[in-house]
Amino acid sequence: MKQKNNFQRLATVVLVLTFAFSSFTSGQTVRPKKKAATNAKPKLVVLIVIDQFRYDFLERFEDLFGVGGFKRLINNGAFFTNANYDYVPTYTAPGHAAIATGSVPAQNGIVGNTWFDRDLGKVRVMVSDLKAKNVTMTGVQTQVGAPSPRALIGTTLGDQMRLATNQQAKVIAISQKDRGAVLPGGQHPNGVFWYQSSDGTYISSDYYFQTLPAWVQTFNTKNRPDKYFGKKWEHLLPDAAYARTQKDYTPLQKTALGDKFPYTLTGGEEKPGTKFYNLFELTPFATEHLAALAKAAITAEALGADDFTDFLSVSFSAPDLIGHAYGPDSAEVLDTYVRLDQVVADLLNFIDAKVGLTNTVIALTGDHGVSPVPEYLAKLGYDAARVPTQALIEAVNKALNERYNKNEKWVQSFVNDQLYLDQKLLAAVKADAEEVEKIAGDAALKTPGVVNYFTRSQILEGDLPNTALARRVTNGFNRARSGDVWVIIKPFSFFTEGSIATTHGSPYNYDTHVPVIFFGKGIQKGRFSMECSPSDIAPTLASLLRIELPSNRYGRVLPLADK
Repeated sequence: MKQKNNFQRLATVVLVLTFAFSSFTSGQTVRPKKKAATNAKPKLVVLIVIDQFRYDFLERFEDLFGVGGFKRLINNGAFFTNANYDYVPTYTAPGHAAIATGSVPAQNGIVGNTWFDRDLGKVRVMVSDLKAKNVTMTGVQTQVGAPSPRALIGTTLGDQMRLATNQQAKVIAISQKDRGAVLPGGQHPNGVFWYQSSDGTYISSDYYFQTLPAWVQTFNTKNRPDKYFGKKWEHLLPDAAYARTQKDYTPLQKTALGDKFPYTLTGGEEKPGTKFYNLFELTPFATEHLAALAKAAITAEALGADDFTDFLSVSFSAPDLIGHAYGPDSAEVLDTYVRLDQVVADLLNFIDAKVGLTNTVIALTGDHGVSPVPEYLAKLGYDAARVPTQALIEAVNKALNERYNKNEKWVQSFVNDQLYLDQKLLAAVKADAEEVEKIAGDAALKTPGVVNYFTRSQILEGDLPNTALARRVTNGFNRARSGDVWVIIKPFSFFTEGSIATTHGSPYNYDTHVPVIFFGKGIQKGRFSMECSPSDIAPTLASLLRIELPSNRYGRVLPLADK
């Protein structure tokens, strides 16, 4: 009987221990699953770049935005309010390259929209590839010089996503501008497409493929800008909302559209043609059209539909074209951003329905800011002006001819506010490079509006002052592609560029300061005033995805994990 009781006690202990061990091991298997679900990678990363998106636009127009667009991203995401580009020139191509690679022109080689090619002796478009041809609805074209990323040095976020998944991640980049699509797309994307203003279609180049994908051809056939022909661009909001904009336009603040609302979209044609398709880009309806292409890409490419995180870059170019034409203080720019807010809201809703915003990470920023129209500021009593480029070049040539007793053209080109000097001429007269650069710089400094300069020799030797301006010049300087003397112009002034009302490119706050917003899965909500840069976007997203950072990144990983 005693032996039986002992056996029963032993059996009870064994049962208790078995149950405890079972509970313990069960807990061990449940916790990792819960942790894995929490740390699961997003299915889709969407980069939204707004061309000419000055930071203060978000604050100035905040009361005019709806709740589903910019406000949705700001209120439910990580909003970095003190993001500045840390280089010059602040143009579209360098901006998109910095965002995508996490680097600066000194490293990625994208020193401007254009640069002076010393080997060929002419100015070239940065993304123009002498080996590539356009691919349109009719196939590969004959003329070379189509866009490609061959000028880009290093990898992008999209490249790293592809490398981390044995090319299983899909990377698609679209824009109205070729450079707005090519550079975010990186070296080996699945597709890159941009707007062709001659016929209103989206095209690509044979760097990527020989024939446009079927879904792009379908889009070009069924969703043409033609539906906007004859449409009126008029105030979206009551007239009172536009009281904060400038009232009088300067002569340059006019396009083929005109200089007064409402604008009728015909281009002076009786039916859609090249003039209309060109004019279409100068309207906010072009952003609607590009967003429609983004939706088509998400659907046709099944972005976010499998276990490999995909990447979509959408760069809205119309705000830049409108801003150049009318200026940041115009009613046209205000109306453009209010309409863009609605486009962003609609795109977010589409992504939510198709992929789920809980499975998506959105990064939104601008590629540069913009200067106010000089004549507008001058009327208000500010020191602002246009500086003739030719006068600067003539002053430099004169100074060097006087020094070397010659009658030559020493300046080969003036691009990105940089003097490119004739190196063969310098060698022929056995001139000292440092001396020539200093003479040229001093001559430039006498030109009204010029306040400083930096020489190639200074930059290469690191003989620069410890200032933010000098750092931005150094970060923008590429030994193989930059000029010999970098000219710095005073704030609110710029060198004359055709008949545009205003431009950008300077190292000043109105050109460098843009919004940076992260929204979505794993992102901590909040408004952050820490100093940062759009060059931080790619490293931050790479860290979030737990993949290798882009190869020559300059930016840092921002603290945005949702704890």
